[in-house]
Amino acid sequence: MTADRIQCEDTAVPRKRSISILVSALVSAALLALLFSSVPIRDLLETLTSLFLPALAAYFLLSLAATALKAGRARWLLAPLPVSWKDILIVSFIRNAFEDLLPARVGSLSYVLVLTRSMGVSFEAAASTFVVMFVFDFLTLPPFVIAAFLFARTAAGNLRTPLILGLALAYLGLNLLLVWKIVPVSKWLTGVYRRVVRLLGWEKAPRALRSIEKLDETVGAIAGIQSRAIVLPLFLLSLLIRLLKYLSLSALLFAVLHHRGFALADLPPWKIVLAITAAEFTSVLPVKGIADFGTWESAWVLAFALLGFDRTIAVLSGFSLHLVANLFEYALAALAMLALSLRPRHR
Repeated sequence: MTADRIQCEDTAVPRKRSISILVSALVSAALLALLFSSVPIRDLLETLTSLFLPALAAYFLLSLAATALKAGRARWLLAPLPVSWKDILIVSFIRNAFEDLLPARVGSLSYVLVLTRSMGVSFEAAASTFVVMFVFDFLTLPPFVIAAFLFARTAAGNLRTPLILGLALAYLGLNLLLVWKIVPVSKWLTGVYRRVVRLLGWEKAPRALRSIEKLDETVGAIAGIQSRAIVLPLFLLSLLIRLLKYLSLSALLFAVLHHRGFALADLPPWKIVLAITAAEFTSVLPVKGIADFGTWESAWVLAFALLGFDRTIAVLSGFSLHLVANLFEYALAALAMLALSLRPRHR
């Protein structure tokens, strides 16, 4: 590879990043302007300054409990590697903040980056546990969606219940198949990567050889985790983590809407599950708003409108909930990154 080509590639990366940030900013601005075109800003300010503090405190506690369980799950999967509770909590707080910050959930890879760069954990250990947790996080989604539609009864008729139930069941089946065949699938994906490297003529490049070696080691580590026969307890733990996430956001939604006369009975759990699920699916989009602002709220408003809520309430609740949750996660991540900067680095 010539020096000119390397220089061109180095120049192209910041340019692509700048274009991506610009597109995300435009998407956020356009969607938020559309959503708030009929909602006075003073209503938003009133909502943000009238949060119901007991419910807000419940959100903080439930959210911290969910993160603690996520950290414990990661530490359990990394065993017998000696990762302390303090270190794994730092990694978890940073991952929470970056997960929705970048398109297609790329930010969740901060888990691997921090573990390998700052905690001295091998790439294959970090990557294998990341893959396993990622798969189980998606595996726990269909049971909640299916349960939500079963509780919906006639109200869910507007959402074409059989179609969405069928999709949820198909999604669940696909995830179960992936858990069962996670090692063969990982080997197949590694083989695809080898063929791509060969087609591009990079089979002798040191970086390509090193990446293939690391992928092979990661597949071996995934096989090691699978051999521990922990699928059921891992699934139950992941299910509890998702339950705590839904409960925390339900508490935050109640905190947001309490001053408008909403009681807990006015916020059925199945409606909250469907709205949160619809909004969070925007995080997998290749193009979205900055920190998911705009795209997240749009999906939330659409889901709430289909579920029979007033559009103004949908816009105010969606933006307020998203803003407060993000600020909380970013504050914790900032503290975690400060703690990270104060600890000695590993090679």
